[in-house]
Amino acid sequence: MLDFLNIHFEYNNRIILNDFSMRLQVGEVVSLLGPSGCGKTTLLKLASGIEKIQKGEIKLNNQTISSRDTHLSPDKRGIGYVFQDCALFPHLTISQNIFFGMDKKEEQLQTKKIQQLMDEVNLSNFSDKYPHELSGGQQQQVALIRAMASDPQIILLDEPYSNLDSRLKEKIRDQMLHILRENNISALLVTHDPEEAMFMSDKIGVLNNGFIEQFGSPIDLYLRPKSAFIAEFFGEINVFGGIVEEGLVNTVLGTFSCPKKFNKSKVKIVIRNEAIMLYSDKKNISKNTNKNKYIISPYIGCVMEARLLAGSTLVHLSIKVGNTDFHVHARIPGLNFFNINEKVKVCSDPSQIFIFKD
Repeated sequence: MLDFLNIHFEYNNRIILNDFSMRLQVGEVVSLLGPSGCGKTTLLKLASGIEKIQKGEIKLNNQTISSRDTHLSPDKRGIGYVFQDCALFPHLTISQNIFFGMDKKEEQLQTKKIQQLMDEVNLSNFSDKYPHELSGGQQQQVALIRAMASDPQIILLDEPYSNLDSRLKEKIRDQMLHILRENNISALLVTHDPEEAMFMSDKIGVLNNGFIEQFGSPIDLYLRPKSAFIAEFFGEINVFGGIVEEGLVNTVLGTFSCPKKFNKSKVKIVIRNEAIMLYSDKKNISKNTNKNKYIISPYIGCVMEARLLAGSTLVHLSIKVGNTDFHVHARIPGLNFFNINEKVKVCSDPSQIFIFKD
């Protein structure tokens, strides 16, 4: 169990972490999301001992490993670190990289385990190769095995898949998750990719201005975001403004119910692209759609563009209201082809509409 308690960290008089607290449970995978410079990598450096605490405390299994008065050296923490660039020694073989820093006794104890890990990711025949002779994905696998070589309690992962292509990324992260689960190792993952965070994580923390704006399970953050900032991290969105009158707010996509606390307030309405459904007399994008449960726009949309993506179609719409053109994006599942300038009816799923005070 790893606890961050009221961490405050500054760099060049700029606050990076501001009274930050979080807990990583045993066997749990937690991802940290957030914009560049929000403190994600700094947290990993503090946990590993690369950086020293300025204010606050870090505990591992209820024992203080970092505070203003305590700083346990990185090699004594039992924490593995997988860097974004792998950080393999180019002059050492793969085997030498993995066993680097171990004494002979520890090397003998870990050889069988490491061989099993090498077998699992198909690297057994590469022990005598050098890093430059391996692909980027293979180097990342070596970096993970090296981080696990000394039986760490926790693995820190700093954007480990960012340099991999999408297909290889899916394969490597699936292998990595399997290895972590199999060995009951906790992991703290820094990533910019919300899909990666949702795939890998038991819980996700979204950082903003040095503290966690929301922390919870992937489904909590996706279906119950606490702010527009959180909602935007988990998929493309449409944003509209409005003023609440008698519990309702009117938008180009229809009239939505609002909490009473927003009455007479200016609000921001966030609607996910995939929450918008399109249909016409010629083609109904979902034959089984029960339109009664959707909110139907009183206006007709005009298709500007329809782009086929992997497993879905991204449709750009123009909805004209008086002299104003509103642009709306809809992400439609499956292979749905729309013609430019085709007229469509627009409805939206209220379960994926979020309203926040502006």
